[in-house]
Amino acid sequence: MKFRFCFLAFVVMGLLVSASSYKTVEAQNNTIDDPEGKYSLTLPNADWLAVLSQDGLGRKQVEVVYKVREDGLLKVRRLDIEKGSKLVDVFKRDEGQTLTFLPGYTKGPLEDFSAGGGKIPAAVTSYDFTQGGRPKKGRNYYLMVNETTVFLLRFTGNRGTMEALRSQTDAIARTFKAK
Repeated sequence: MKFRFCFLAFVVMGLLVSASSYKTVEAQNNTIDDPEGKYSLTLPNADWLAVLSQDGLGRKQVEVVYKVREDGLLKVRRLDIEKGSKLVDVFKRDEGQTLTFLPGYTKGPLEDFSAGGGKIPAAVTSYDFTQGGRPKKGRNYYLMVNETTVFLLRFTGNRGTMEALRSQTDAIARTFKAK
């Protein structure tokens, strides 16, 4: 009994310490600004929460969570590309380096997407995978902001939740602005 209590206390302390290392990013009118000044985007409602964390190299990163991390998570990445590359090439590279290594990865089609009022060339793909034996869904938006830079908006979460959030993930991607 004493061991269980000590173990439980240890787990609770660990959760408190890890929770205190995250900070909520201040959002004015649900607009999120990247701490490094690379981009901004607008969240559709209060169910989406931006969390500022630090990676192992000390870089600040913003992760956007829908209610809880398992339901929906957005990570934004900047990809440097060669001049003259097309979005299909960027997708194939991302798929070859990242997506195909997901357990149970099932490829979806790459579709054209309207972003920035039609001024930003963009594409979107949906895919299925598993994580810890649970069915998950991913939705990636590739936004080409100039000839050598693509921003990748990678949404992942529980399959049923992510399917229901499609209009919201589309809306978030449409509000994306590179700086």
